[in-house]
Amino acid sequence: MKSLRILGLADLHDHIERLDDLKDIDADLIVFCGDLHNGSQREEAMPVAAALARLGPPVLIVPGNMDRKDIVPDLWNEAGFIMLHQTVFLHEDYGFLGLGGMAARDPRRLGDPARYYHRDEEAYRILAAAYPKISGTKFKIIVVHQPPLGAQDTLYNGESSGSVCLRRFIEEYQPDLLLCGHIHEDRGECNLGSTRIVNVGELRQGFAALIDLGEEIRVHWI
Repeated sequence: MKSLRILGLADLHDHIERLDDLKDIDADLIVFCGDLHNGSQREEAMPVAAALARLGPPVLIVPGNMDRKDIVPDLWNEAGFIMLHQTVFLHEDYGFLGLGGMAARDPRRLGDPARYYHRDEEAYRILAAAYPKISGTKFKIIVVHQPPLGAQDTLYNGESSGSVCLRRFIEEYQPDLLLCGHIHEDRGECNLGSTRIVNVGELRQGFAALIDLGEEIRVHWI
């Protein structure tokens, strides 16, 4: 099986200067796990998206809770990104399935037209419905913004802040790898069953991850 090198990124929050540190990194694909922007309007967000595109490799991206729903679909399409929200992408023997945004604990947030919020139970339904499209691939990768509950999701106060129903999906389907961000303070990796969970870290602080996929998963921290 041909190996694949992914540059895993998340949570830039419009700090465009951090992208300069990544110009010389060799990767086959960039996977961005949400919050490229910081609630910004198109004028501020546009140069950030263009700078990410200029790094070179194809960009697979899911939106975070700070990426504006009324801005980013058109902007990211213009930048040439592959929007992975609630859909799949096939690359050779690798199948990618993405879900952006986050589960809203306060149901009043669900009506915000500019934010990617969903009910927690929707995470399972959406991913399970799309999973058959990647089930025939040799390597299955889930790309999300919010981590699953109990896996690289611990806040500074010790509280777990992940998605209950995303964890249920992972436990039942056991994909090979899940890439996430959102919880800036819990960068790192762990396993849920046979699934490797990697919170790639906050790019705004200079953190990222290189993930080599082949006979095994190797994570190199930036």
